[in-house]
Amino acid sequence: MKLTFLGTGAADWDINAYRQGEEFRRFSSALVNDDLLIDPGPHIFHFADRSGQPELLKNVKNIIVTHTHADHFCEETVRKLCVDGDAALWGDRACIHKLERVLGKDIAAKVDFRETALSLNGPADIGGYEIWSLRSNHQTEDISETTRLYLIRETCGSGGTGRMLYYGCDSAWIPTESWNVIKDKPVDAMVLELTCGTAAPNDWRIFEHNTLEMLELMLKTFRKYGYFSKDVKYYTSHMARTLHTGHAELAKTLEGLGVTPAYDGMVIDI
Repeated sequence: MKLTFLGTGAADWDINAYRQGEEFRRFSSALVNDDLLIDPGPHIFHFADRSGQPELLKNVKNIIVTHTHADHFCEETVRKLCVDGDAALWGDRACIHKLERVLGKDIAAKVDFRETALSLNGPADIGGYEIWSLRSNHQTEDISETTRLYLIRETCGSGGTGRMLYYGCDSAWIPTESWNVIKDKPVDAMVLELTCGTAAPNDWRIFEHNTLEMLELMLKTFRKYGYFSKDVKYYTSHMARTLHTGHAELAKTLEGLGVTPAYDGMVIDI
């Protein structure tokens, strides 16, 4: 299973400040293999064009949504992939609420939307993947929305290897009900959010985002009890521009924790 990071930044990155060759993070989004998109954010086509891969998203067949904040969910991106294209959209009913408000009910009705419930008792089969949709510790303006973390396993039915990915951006810690599902799984790669870095010690965002101190404590606990696969690898994403120093310094800091910070365009084999 291949994971391509289309964006690794939090909501305070300004796409208008992008300069070719300069360090920059787009809003967080990722592509599993070439057919499963995690978060239809507003910057993914910008990434495809600037990276010289204009056809990168043409094979996307399914989209899963963590939540509908504007840095993770763009109505125009959904329209391009689901109305102009043939991708299905999986997530909370809040996705439809937002599509109807912004695009109108007629266009929203053309989206192949599949509502997903929390997967506490087992995964959903989505396009050759088993996907657990789990509650995150985050909140949007739509009080009916359940924000999500994801476990994704590539199944043999898609020619897959059975390898498993945890993807959890925009969530402080891991809620207990979600942790009780995750901890028993043979996770091979974990993408953990790290909104707050060395520039934000004891930041108020700890109630819905991770800090370095929180990351370190989770890692110590994971390793103490031997959770996940023996060769599990750890990555971070969703780094805020104003709460971090540069990528090189972050990589040096995280190296001591056995963690790799992702960057836009990074590709990992799981």
